[in-house]
Amino acid sequence: MKDKRNAVRYGEAAQQKEKDEAGAAEETTLAEARIADARPRLRRGTRRLWTSGVAVMAGAALLSKFIGVFQKIPLQNLAGDRVFGIYNAVYPFYQLAAVLATAGLPTAVSLLIAERLRNGNDPEAVRRTLYAAMLLLGLTGITAFGLMWAGAGHVARWIGDAETARAVRAVSVALLLAPLVAALRGYAQGLGRMPLSAGSQVAEQTIRVAVMLLALAAGWSAGWSDAEIAAGVMSGSAAGACASLLVLAGYSWCGRSRKRLAREPGAIRAEMKRLAAIALPVALGAVVVPALGVVDAFTVPRLLKSGGLAEAEAMAMFGIYSRAQPLVQLVVMVAGAAAAALVPGLALARLRGAYGQLRLQLSISERAAWGIGAAAAVGLALLAEPLNVMLYADAAGTAAFALVGCTALAGSVNAVTAPALQAMGAVRAPAVLLLVAALLKGALNVALVPSYGVDGAALAGVAALSAVALFGAGMLRRAVRKASGGAGSERAVRPRPVRAAAGIVFALAVMAAALLVAERALDAALG
Repeated sequence: MKDKRNAVRYGEAAQQKEKDEAGAAEETTLAEARIADARPRLRRGTRRLWTSGVAVMAGAALLSKFIGVFQKIPLQNLAGDRVFGIYNAVYPFYQLAAVLATAGLPTAVSLLIAERLRNGNDPEAVRRTLYAAMLLLGLTGITAFGLMWAGAGHVARWIGDAETARAVRAVSVALLLAPLVAALRGYAQGLGRMPLSAGSQVAEQTIRVAVMLLALAAGWSAGWSDAEIAAGVMSGSAAGACASLLVLAGYSWCGRSRKRLAREPGAIRAEMKRLAAIALPVALGAVVVPALGVVDAFTVPRLLKSGGLAEAEAMAMFGIYSRAQPLVQLVVMVAGAAAAALVPGLALARLRGAYGQLRLQLSISERAAWGIGAAAAVGLALLAEPLNVMLYADAAGTAAFALVGCTALAGSVNAVTAPALQAMGAVRAPAVLLLVAALLKGALNVALVPSYGVDGAALAGVAALSAVALFGAGMLRRAVRKASGGAGSERAVRPRPVRAAAGIVFALAVMAAALLVAERALDAALG
């Protein structure tokens, strides 16, 4: 009797296993069918993407960021390490204030204007949204400018170099104009004028770099001090914002309505509240990106001074420490641009319940981030000395250059994880992750910089960003498992991570070997 009951239980377990396997196979088949059905729609959507101007926006964003990233190399070559250090110490404060004042508002304005136009051609409501945005952003810009201008001396003391106060005041002027630029860009995007918004971005970066080069030339011929040259360079941000504002305001003025806006008590205030409610989560997620730069600006020069360096020497070493950052930012920018393109598809798949497609897209994006980031990190680490000499004319800080280059891996993973978490509905998770990174970076700077100098600061960046990248990847997997209703169904379509990791490691080993062989061969041939 006992054997009979065991046989019955075994048969029931076998049947249940067969049902689970059949269900998993069916889910995989359905996911593949959804992807196959979506391909014609994807091709049509791609054509609409190009014709709607979104591709123009993406291209302009990449071009403007590319210009902004590579302006730092001629700055160091022409002005030296100390001016380069002042620039990298002050600019994160401007980024932080600008993000607080403008982040999310262009998107919020464009969303509300598009909603007004979709519900019916209501130019009165569109103008009200624009006025509310300009009023809100004007107030935040004036506040940010006042705080930064009045607190320039305190910021300089916190940085550890009193001569940075001029640069802080020079860059604070841009905060008067940047919020208005953000409002008009959102207005142009909401009306579908993507080329106008894109052109304003490119014009801003072009004028900013041109003013920077003019300030360098003028300072070089007139014999300005390092602090005066840094202030002239930082004034390029205000000039770029002014150029962008003129482009946007000129087109908006030509197409303005001459009819006076009808008065509705409380309407502007209600519109301002709606804009703030939409933009605040985006600002909280974006504000922590320049927070890491602020942490370094507050801690590294002061810790170097406490180790026995003079004020000017400490700022010059901070400039040497920042040499690899433009290259890392370029890698992270490419990964972030690719991840941003995946967010709408991920959110749509989650809402439709197409979890097989969702997991497949996430797996591809994660593997691409790990592969691209690891390849860039290995390449920057192996070629640290020749790249340092090629870009900055000497080999100072090569060890720090290699360590900072290694952050390309964690930066690429974080650039993909953050928007993916937002697409999964975890809006606050990216902000929490990067705030943790900032706190960990500060603590590790305090522990390592006094003993190891800028090499310790670079090592602290590798450790902090890597820890947050692993933690964020785990959070993303849990978010996907929670959305799909359990881990059992996830195994049906999830690729094998061990095999994928082994493939990436093998490819990196081959790449590193080929790189070393090519370097040795060229060294022997060219000297």
